[in-house]
Amino acid sequence: MAKIPSVFIVDQDPDARFLTGQAVHDVEFATAGEAGLGTEAVALACDSQPDIVLVGVKEPVARVLQTIESLVHALPQAPVIAYAEQDGVEFIRRMMLAGARDFLRTPFKPEELKQSLIAGLESEERRRLRDAGVAAVGPRAITIGVFGAKGGIGKTTLATNLGVALARAGHSAALVDMDDTFGDAAASLALSPERTVIDLIQADGTSQGGTNGAADGCHESGLEVLSAPADPLSWNDVSADHVRAALQALGRKFDVVVADTSGSLSQRTLAVLEEASTVLWVTTPDYASVRDTLQAMRAINKMELIPEDRIRLVLNVSSPDLDVRPESIEEALAMPIFWMIPYEPRLRRSGQLGQAFVDARPKSSWSESVVGLSRALSGRQQEEVGRGRSLQSLFAALKFRIPGSESLAMRGEGRP
Repeated sequence: MAKIPSVFIVDQDPDARFLTGQAVHDVEFATAGEAGLGTEAVALACDSQPDIVLVGVKEPVARVLQTIESLVHALPQAPVIAYAEQDGVEFIRRMMLAGARDFLRTPFKPEELKQSLIAGLESEERRRLRDAGVAAVGPRAITIGVFGAKGGIGKTTLATNLGVALARAGHSAALVDMDDTFGDAAASLALSPERTVIDLIQADGTSQGGTNGAADGCHESGLEVLSAPADPLSWNDVSADHVRAALQALGRKFDVVVADTSGSLSQRTLAVLEEASTVLWVTTPDYASVRDTLQAMRAINKMELIPEDRIRLVLNVSSPDLDVRPESIEEALAMPIFWMIPYEPRLRRSGQLGQAFVDARPKSSWSESVVGLSRALSGRQQEEVGRGRSLQSLFAALKFRIPGSESLAMRGEGRP
């Protein structure tokens, strides 16, 4: 008889531990034990050797964060999932930086709890297979599609710097420019790869074959860059199936693939979003960007091509003055902001010089935010990661539903 996966519950509130235990049993998982915070939790969890650890987050939050960090260090094979009654981008970010693999809001929704527990188990199993040198069966490498429904919102800047940050952390990473208009991801890193995404598509055919060295533009960070073709008309013969096959080919070679896209919902862009493990949907706080994002999300929702839990909303603060408050953006789009990138006035000059800002200004708040995002997506914080090893599962954002008839009503006064 197969072993039922076990969950250890850490919560300073005994009543909350009891309710969490009931929720775990309701989704057909076993409980390995329970404890409060601190050394007691770590000692008891080590004794029980659970498959997963659930940690309740309440005040004092600092002690909870210390407990999560200790659990991650003592039980590296057991994913830690945090839960709380509150959420918010900064609150969730603190949990992730402490080492939590996922975050759930209480009261638990059974399907979300079960999905999170299963995802934690699957990602850990893939890590074990990779560490043992065995090809993992199931999901391929993580593919991050970077999209925004408007030009000039910093989408390419985020994609390139995210790729560099992942490579600097030791991940086997590739950046592919799938912008079928005027892609300039390679140029923004002062690279001129001889081969482009078109070469990869032609070498790979439909779904067979490898990359054949197509990603030959290597950034000094170790990031492999595959540029868009110099002639935008070259995209005319590229179908959505070609795009999927190219991403799959890269996924067989790299642990993580970052795909930049155009600002329109073309069939090729939709193919990237459909193939991606997660979609970083970038918007700025100005009214036009939020309006376009709302319209594009409604269109995506109607097509039902992308599972809702793959989309992460990224707010790129492109001006020192916010046109629209973050809370209003969340309300209008009916989803939480997953990550907020701070305003950085020196960013434009860095791009003009062909430098990754995370390299040029590593101690800036902008660079720290992007590096934090790369860590959140990779699921590893302080752990050393070797090239060729798998990334752990992505942090799952809360599900959302695009409203069908609500109007976009916002006010721009004030700051968050």
